[in-house]
Amino acid sequence: MRIVSKMRDAAPASSDSSLEGRWRVVVLLFFFMLINYADRAILGLAAEPIMRDLSLDARRFGLIGSAFFLCFTLSALVAGFLVNRLPSRGVLFCFALAWSAAQAPMALGGGFHALLVSRMALGAGEGPAYPAALHCAYKWFPDARRALPTAIVTQGSAMGVVVAGPILNEIILAYGWRAAFAALCVAGLVWAAIWLALGGDGASARRTGEEAAARPTAAQRPPAPYLRLILNPTMLSLWAAMFASAWTLALLIVWFPAFLRTALRVSEAQVGLVSALPWLGGAFVVLATGWASQWLLLRRGSSRIARGALPCALGLLGAACLAGAAFAQEAGVGLQLALICCGLALPNAIVAPAQAAMAEIAPESQRAAILSIGNAAAGLAGILAPYASGVLIAGADAPAQGFAQAFLLCAGAVALANGAGLWLIQPARAGARLLTPDAQGGSAGA
Repeated sequence: MRIVSKMRDAAPASSDSSLEGRWRVVVLLFFFMLINYADRAILGLAAEPIMRDLSLDARRFGLIGSAFFLCFTLSALVAGFLVNRLPSRGVLFCFALAWSAAQAPMALGGGFHALLVSRMALGAGEGPAYPAALHCAYKWFPDARRALPTAIVTQGSAMGVVVAGPILNEIILAYGWRAAFAALCVAGLVWAAIWLALGGDGASARRTGEEAAARPTAAQRPPAPYLRLILNPTMLSLWAAMFASAWTLALLIVWFPAFLRTALRVSEAQVGLVSALPWLGGAFVVLATGWASQWLLLRRGSSRIARGALPCALGLLGAACLAGAAFAQEAGVGLQLALICCGLALPNAIVAPAQAAMAEIAPESQRAAILSIGNAAAGLAGILAPYASGVLIAGADAPAQGFAQAFLLCAGAVALANGAGLWLIQPARAGARLLTPDAQGGSAGA
């Protein structure tokens, strides 16, 4: 971490609070997340040739995927506390270098064990990346203006699949799967160089004076005991809704293409195009909800409505669509596909408001850790959802029946989490409670 510490005193001239500087950083963070998800997607895109060339069966290949998510979750929990104490410019630069290094062994001819270790290293490097990116973005924007930047940064993940996915697929077809790993290695290095030249840490809302004075801000609050932050009903409800959203994402990544092929009988030529529909829908939902949430707050709206009730109501609508799709098998492919796409997209409404709500509650010195814990909580769905859904699909008499059960399970998780969030997510109240005398007792931790 010596390189990170040295960057503390080497911030570029762009580290100001100007409008141009803010949105330049947001664009860079968008591409940071695009590369992040492209790095994840390459394993699925190249699954068949990798398994053939390395003589891997489904069990060993599945082990590689599970190892990634395990390291992802553990790293998200641990590294967030470190990110609290270091400048974001150096942290994100090191993450990008780590991603490139993780791709290099497979570009250079590594086998099964190299692939396993490299994916574990990639998971460890990507676990805290999203919360670290948001922590950086929040240094440039006051609380009421964070939802839209959050939504834009988050959309880098969807574009990593929708845009980078087809490009990587063409590279695999034309030059082989190792060339695709090499391309991602180079992409990470290019981003790191650009970030070093143009990125940086912005002034906090405390220093810019842009935060509204109506209530104490996270920047003004002293550190609180982590146990009190974690067990806050609002925080737990936010994480539950994020977990439910991640469950839909896991279904989308792991099982949606198989559902199209086996249950809806979509042709191989059309699977790629149809698979992009819920990703595009999710991107629209995240951007629209982020804009609407910010619009409400800037007009003196309640954060309970803007960051709780609004996204949770959309999540409940998504649960209803998934449940409806499970019972619409005889209603035609078009209706069933539309319901499933809406059901997988709408729970993403919580993504941007949840990040902004956590930043509203957590004191600034603890923000990165809380964002990372939330990311880890959501990441658990990546471990549980594919396996639980696979058990249902494998145990059904027909693929369509198994997928219907998997969608019902997902609908239940989404409905339970968003139903609770509709009543329990109250960020302003949760933040105010941290100022009560008993909130200041105990150690706040790192």
